[in-house]
Amino acid sequence: MREFVIPGGLSAPHAIAVDGDGRVWFAEKVGRNLASFDFAEKRFESHPLPESWGNLGPSRIALAADGRVWFTVRRGAESETPINLLGEFEVASGKFRKHVLPGALRPEDLTLDAAGKVWFLAPDQNGVFRFDPGSGALQGFAIPTPNSYPKGIAIDGQGSIWFAEANVNKIAKLVPEESAIAEYEIPAQFANPGGVAIDGSGRVWFNELRANAIGVFYPDLMRFDEAPIPTPRGLPSALVADGEGRIWFLEYRGNKVGMFDPKGAYFNEFDIPSYASFPTALAFDGKAGRLWFSLSSTEVKRLGHLSLAEARAWNPGLAAKAAQATPRQTSTSLLQIIGYMVVAVGALLLLISGGLFIVLARRKSGA
Repeated sequence: MREFVIPGGLSAPHAIAVDGDGRVWFAEKVGRNLASFDFAEKRFESHPLPESWGNLGPSRIALAADGRVWFTVRRGAESETPINLLGEFEVASGKFRKHVLPGALRPEDLTLDAAGKVWFLAPDQNGVFRFDPGSGALQGFAIPTPNSYPKGIAIDGQGSIWFAEANVNKIAKLVPEESAIAEYEIPAQFANPGGVAIDGSGRVWFNELRANAIGVFYPDLMRFDEAPIPTPRGLPSALVADGEGRIWFLEYRGNKVGMFDPKGAYFNEFDIPSYASFPTALAFDGKAGRLWFSLSSTEVKRLGHLSLAEARAWNPGLAAKAAQATPRQTSTSLLQIIGYMVVAVGALLLLISGGLFIVLARRKSGA
């Protein structure tokens, strides 16, 4: 694991993404800069938002296939500048473009689909929205459950939009062609779901912040499972799926990078060198096999890097002596119920036979 110190003039990194050239993009935690890091040249570049935008800074970011950087914004200290907009940065020209949205619409988490349309969540409006950069058209989809506070957004192989509903303990799916949102209640109570990732098999993975676990939903089976994180109170803060189906995540309080392998049902955890670094956001460079993550502590102020190849060399297969996870299945099968009944009946018979033995022994002794 390596760390790269953010240069002076930039605050700690927050949201993070990796483009097709392996360049790492991140938003400042505090400040007005969209920044990038060239790993090959070990060079940082900063791109301040235009002064005409007011006291705003980038918040969440997402990358388009053509290399454009899309982002939402947040206000600076004591600012009342409206934040009902999407930002667009063209890397080749170094130019910013502002797309103003109607009314009090405040976009947060965002992603792009295969057609280049921008999807974003608006917790204040309790909705999911699609923005077409070409036409400027905006379409909204109301979430059925009120005050759901949508968080984390991902698109599966069929183009369906998945997100978590943090306030109401649900995972939701939007099928754009049907304009319909289906909601699935997480069996683990008060799980507080966060980030969402889709693996190559279409399984939907998410953080359970309060439950300190990694959850998964199988759309084909309509079933949830979860795997508790080995480190107590680790607080999973972000997650991604790699090309081999493993789930990588950050532990905000545990100060670790974690990995869960669903095939072997085991965890591996890697300590982050900097103490109390507050790892926040995570991105996977599939071409190079690298994980990048932001260390958002204002005292640490670094980008973290983990090479999967080096991790395998350190621990072949990422499995040899890993902490075994015991997934908590949240649905009980008929065979499990029958098994429980057999055990209970056996225990009852053993108790009865033990009582009869004591009675007969007392009679024989004349007691």
